[in-house]
Amino acid sequence: MTMRGLSALPLDDDLLDRVMTFCPTFGTLRAMVLVSKGFHRVFQTHPKSIMRAVAYNIVGPALPQALRLIRYPHPPPEDPIDMATTCPEDHEPSVFTDDEKKLLQDNAKVVQKLENIYSLTTKDRTSRTSLLTSEESWRFCRASYRIMLYCKLFPGNIYSFDELEDLDDVQIAKIRRQRTAVLNEYPTDELLEIFSVVKFIGGIFVEVNGGIDSSDDLDVLLSAGPAGAVSCWEDRDASGLDEDLLNLLDGDENNLFAGYFSLPFQNIWGTRNIKPPKEDEPASKYVLDQVNGANDTCSHCATPGGLALLTQANWDRQQILSTQLLKAKLKSNQTLTFPFAQAAGNLSDPEILGCFIAGFFAMSRRAPGFEDWEVGQSYCQPCLTKYLEEHAWIWWLQERVKTGWVPPEDCWYGYNCNTQTHKLAHAQQKNHLCVPTRGSV
Repeated sequence: MTMRGLSALPLDDDLLDRVMTFCPTFGTLRAMVLVSKGFHRVFQTHPKSIMRAVAYNIVGPALPQALRLIRYPHPPPEDPIDMATTCPEDHEPSVFTDDEKKLLQDNAKVVQKLENIYSLTTKDRTSRTSLLTSEESWRFCRASYRIMLYCKLFPGNIYSFDELEDLDDVQIAKIRRQRTAVLNEYPTDELLEIFSVVKFIGGIFVEVNGGIDSSDDLDVLLSAGPAGAVSCWEDRDASGLDEDLLNLLDGDENNLFAGYFSLPFQNIWGTRNIKPPKEDEPASKYVLDQVNGANDTCSHCATPGGLALLTQANWDRQQILSTQLLKAKLKSNQTLTFPFAQAAGNLSDPEILGCFIAGFFAMSRRAPGFEDWEVGQSYCQPCLTKYLEEHAWIWWLQERVKTGWVPPEDCWYGYNCNTQTHKLAHAQQKNHLCVPTRGSV
């Protein structure tokens, strides 16, 4: 009878194989293979199937689309049909190179972040982590990887200004045929998923950049794809995008990017003789089976708001100028506005803004009429703004006292005092972070 060595694992090879297929990352798999001769031996026997399983753990059921994205050859074929059919999505199990592992994991992080944003803004406003069902998530991720491939094939920074000016109508028409051919490979239901996610990504660019000057600018931004949308969402502006692409926003109108996605969609709807999606219908219906809280109302005023209502999960979507939160005439008191803005911090940073608002709900002192407002409720923007305005001055008073500040004598007119706005001495000598005892409150 053969005995196992003291260093051997008391498990059969098929169990070792099975254990490795549950590794959440390639790094975990590598550590497991290096730490045990048993794992190493089994891995050398079945490297393709084990790597495929780990890749699935990282990406999920959209793995075929993710693999096509990282393995599509560069430069791509020029013939539209060849471009559309090269490197099909139904890959057989294979060994991954180190570069492929990194790309697969990096792209998966982008898609997961984008899905979290999509869920928060389109599915359920109460959670920063995706609440999409497994089927909804598959549709979304599949479309996202296909959009990433499309943007890889037709990047916004592929031409310089001079090269763009030199492109003639024949060359532009060829590129448009290529774009149409690439999207035309997908069945209609999956093409509508792509349409839905493109609309969502475009919405991010519009929201974050304070509106888009023209459809041409939006087409240019769409070429940044999911990674560009995530970058804009996190940074709250487009400054993190490729510099060459941003330069196109300042340039003259060019036909290359006009209808970046919309023209291929239009061509395909016409060729397939199907009605295009209606502008007044939510594109999310092609991805989502259900929206949570679509008919919810404001917890205070009962105004219908649905997904637009603000909760602790989506407060960072607010655009707030800190000094505008100061009540009444305090906004114009120069002895208060600058130090208040410093204390509030950079409210364009989502994390800082979220903590700032949450702190107002954690205050032990509440303004009259707001005692029953709770942090876990949902509010329309006017109501939440009103809550913040009624408590900003109280918060600022408490923060100043914490640092050792001793308030001078209260001004009779408190935060409503007109004199504080134009007489520096009065603003400095009296405390205006208080409720008026004369005049209107």
